[in-house]
Amino acid sequence: MTWNAEEFRAPDVLPFVRTAQKFMRATAVLQAHAIRAGLRCQIESASFLKRRFEDDLKLLDKLTGSDEFVDAFDVYVNFVQNATSDYANEAGRFASIGAKLASETAGRVRKEAETTIDDMAAATIAT
Repeated sequence: MTWNAEEFRAPDVLPFVRTAQKFMRATAVLQAHAIRAGLRCQIESASFLKRRFEDDLKLLDKLTGSDEFVDAFDVYVNFVQNATSDYANEAGRFASIGAKLASETAGRVRKEAETTIDDMAAATIAT
């Protein structure tokens, strides 16, 4: 059985049905945008944690893997400095991602608002 898109179109007599369909579509688009944003953040977090855990393993290897005396304090201080820098960079990346997502969302909302205004103007003229 095939679906015919024409069967599901709102009749011209019921303009509120068309508006409801547009609203539902806009809602679905914004939900998809939110899911995409959440997945971007999770991917970034997983990537960051992978890098940090690799650095943790390198620290342990440096502290325990050498037969020679290693200045543990210098190794640890270097590790903490690098970790602090990484966390600061990651916070900046998350702020950048958040700003980009907010900008994209505002653009989508503005586009939907303009479409709604155009539809209202067309309905007013048609009446």
